[in-house]
Amino acid sequence: MSSCSTITDTGVVRDVLTAVDCNTRSFARLGYESLTAAGSPFQTALTMFLTIYVAAIGYRLLFGNGARLSDGPGIALKIGAVLALVSSWSLFQTLVFDMAERAPMEIAALISAPMRGPALAADPVAGLQAAYDQLSDTATAFAHPPKSIPDSAQASYGAASQALALSANALFVASAGLIAVITIAIGLLTATGPLFITLFLFFETRGFFVGWVRALGACAFGLLSAWSLTVLMLHAVQPWMDALSDVGAGGLADAHTGITAAIIVLVFCTSQFALLLAGIMIARGFRLPARSRPAAQAIAPQAETMASPLDMISRPARLAEQLARHEAPASYADRTAAMVAGTAYATRSSAVLAAAASGGVGDLYRRPAVRREAGRG
Repeated sequence: MSSCSTITDTGVVRDVLTAVDCNTRSFARLGYESLTAAGSPFQTALTMFLTIYVAAIGYRLLFGNGARLSDGPGIALKIGAVLALVSSWSLFQTLVFDMAERAPMEIAALISAPMRGPALAADPVAGLQAAYDQLSDTATAFAHPPKSIPDSAQASYGAASQALALSANALFVASAGLIAVITIAIGLLTATGPLFITLFLFFETRGFFVGWVRALGACAFGLLSAWSLTVLMLHAVQPWMDALSDVGAGGLADAHTGITAAIIVLVFCTSQFALLLAGIMIARGFRLPARSRPAAQAIAPQAETMASPLDMISRPARLAEQLARHEAPASYADRTAAMVAGTAYATRSSAVLAAAASGGVGDLYRRPAVRREAGRG
């Protein structure tokens, strides 16, 4: 990292981006190598985790607890991928660091290629430095207008000076500052990546790996949107920067031109942070499929057919309920007749019980006397 400590004087935007990119790349590589070096605590923990993982898989296969022999190729592929990523920096750099840091810049270059005609947008870093210098210099010039300018114009120049100074600071924060912060975050996530890749082995700790991938995805989309919007901003603000460089009477540009240029820069700077939030929301959509549970899936249909405590009723009532499920519903008249018959049956049952209590059960079933007609028998 000593090669990154060289002091240059090429402008604040260039110096910040160059220093952050060089030091972050070196930090990511050295952090990864220190973490995965032979004999490090991480290697010991990785060996222990792999032993536990293989033992758990063997236990599940032995007792049939949600594991099948057909899952063997997938398990072997998972272990091989983890070992490859935590033992080879070249592979890890290509799949993780370059994918999150270089790929967004290349995609942004392809997207913004049609807008790189003007001088500022041709080289985004040089264009940012030129725009920042132009805004700062114009703000300083507007803050001290010549005395020959009328007082009403001096007030306008004072407001324009404040707006340009604010836009210059916002331009640095929303472009070079935001890109530098995202690059540092990518470097830190890369240096600690082997820890989260190891946690991918177990289903209970897989959420940490998912969060790590989401953070990398949000950073990658942040870089993509930052560089693309920077080129678009430089393309849009090019005429206003040219107007600010043209001095009129009194050696100053028009104050209203300075205010308009400052507002355009502030609008694009606000869009940078809005797109960063959009990238975070997009990255949250990444998730891994849930673990398959064959045993639970086999038990689920049986659980659906099991009776609840409310269904613990008598056998005749349960039989009637089952018949009602398979037969078409009766008409309203049939249901009414059934209700009347049921009511009559209940009334007669009550009468039988009352007669039994009084000792006259036989009278209820005695045949009525038949009156013989005259002239018979």
